[in-house]
Amino acid sequence: MIIKYSDNLFLQIVGVIYHNGGRIIAFIIIAGLAALQQEFTELVQLEPFVMPAMPVSVLGGALAIFLAFRNNHAYDRWWEARKIWGGIVNSSRTIAMMILSFASTEYSKGNATAKEVETWKKEMIFRHLAWVNALVFHLRKQRHFELYSHYLATGDSDRVKNATNRPAQLINIQGQRFQDACEKGIIEDFRHMELVNMLKELTTLQGQSERIKNTVFPYYYNYFTRVFMWIFILVFPFVLVVECTWWVSVPLSVAISFVFSILEKSGTITEEPFEDRAADTPISAITRSIEIDLLEMLGEEDIPKPWASEIGKFDVSFMK
Repeated sequence: MIIKYSDNLFLQIVGVIYHNGGRIIAFIIIAGLAALQQEFTELVQLEPFVMPAMPVSVLGGALAIFLAFRNNHAYDRWWEARKIWGGIVNSSRTIAMMILSFASTEYSKGNATAKEVETWKKEMIFRHLAWVNALVFHLRKQRHFELYSHYLATGDSDRVKNATNRPAQLINIQGQRFQDACEKGIIEDFRHMELVNMLKELTTLQGQSERIKNTVFPYYYNYFTRVFMWIFILVFPFVLVVECTWWVSVPLSVAISFVFSILEKSGTITEEPFEDRAADTPISAITRSIEIDLLEMLGEEDIPKPWASEIGKFDVSFMK
């Protein structure tokens, strides 16, 4: 997620040009050709090519509607992703609190010692931290099992490592261990049901994240928006050059083309919030905050530091 652009106006402008240089050059060439065509026909006293303004105006209006619709829905996807991960934060704290407060030797009838209960608590919370990390890499279609395998016991690692959907497998193991704890008396039936309900909530949040990741934005919106945009960009300079001199029409045409182009580009980026880019939902930083909270609740001493923001090109501050 981009936190802040550079305070330096020059760096802002250079950054925009750097990331959109190819399009800007194309806009300049198209506007320049329209201006040269106008100047050449006047020089040789030929009838200039004149594009009617009305069809171009209608096309511009249609393009604006397509861009507004697509960008609104793209932002809805981005915001929904952020709300889902806010729910994961809350549910993670809740299930950790339940594990720490529910587990005891009260109902074990001697089947579990106090040390075994403490070990069970740590195992459950560590496995949940593995689940959160696994979900991050699952949504980004990355593996990187070694980055969170230290949260798992050897048996769990062997079971999860080759799984297609590692987060789902970890939820399944967590449910089995809750059942084992209930049978052993570490938790009683009512508390077992409450913990299983929390697993159900986490499964729902995972499914919602996967829905955003795996549901492709309707292709025709992207396709026709891009087609309409480039048709507009190609014909608009030939309308404008009739109304203005070339030294006015060229920069004005480039500026208007750039506005439509950057709106189209921003919608394309926003509609995919889990791609590990600077503008995406910062699920790595959210995961790190969950790790810090749960490890502190558990009383661990080795607490990782919060995920620091990164400084990219042209002093852009962002967090992944």
